[in-house]
Amino acid sequence: MAPVPESISPRAAAQPLLDLPKHTIAYVEEVIANPAFGLQDNLVSRRLHDLGFLPNTAIKIVAKGLFGRPPFAIQLAGGAQFSLRRDELAKIKCRRV
Repeated sequence: MAPVPESISPRAAAQPLLDLPKHTIAYVEEVIANPAFGLQDNLVSRRLHDLGFLPNTAIKIVAKGLFGRPPFAIQLAGGAQFSLRRDELAKIKCRRV
């Protein structure tokens, strides 16, 4: 698999990570609120930041679940991979390369 690029691409429209196709490389724009988490939303946002989902971080959708649905396997620029559920994916706004 090709490494995820470290450099920043020109600005593109931000969209939820949930909506991007498999093998897409994108940059994290921001982690937004998701009412699905209720009172735990701030904790989930902080956890995503702790894992490395920070603004301008390059990410790649490595794999998707059955029938292209969540969970998705996401690779960060440093090589770390995480599996994220639907509500977590919806919190991460990205811009495509």
